[in-house]
Amino acid sequence: MEHELVTVENVRDIQAGGRRWLEDVLGQHLQEHQQVFIMVLSPGRAPDEEARRQARTALEATFRKTDAYAREHGITDAEIDAAIQDATDHLRPGTD
Repeated sequence: MEHELVTVENVRDIQAGGRRWLEDVLGQHLQEHQQVFIMVLSPGRAPDEEARRQARTALEATFRKTDAYAREHGITDAEIDAAIQDATDHLRPGTD
């Protein structure tokens, strides 16, 4: 059975050309401390259990790292929620 591709990359580790391409695709500048989560899916086909496991493991690792970063830098849950809301508003203008 074919596996779906799942990867998490640190922005600081992405070569300049790949980083510029990602920034063009995402429509925003990437910061050195950020990570990019990429999952390749086949349309019309649900990911198999191994792909789901890989995605879950990668997301859990990312959540642990972001939680540690927030604690280390004194970032509150309210600040995180506000940043998420601001990003959502930026991506979907006019959807109040």
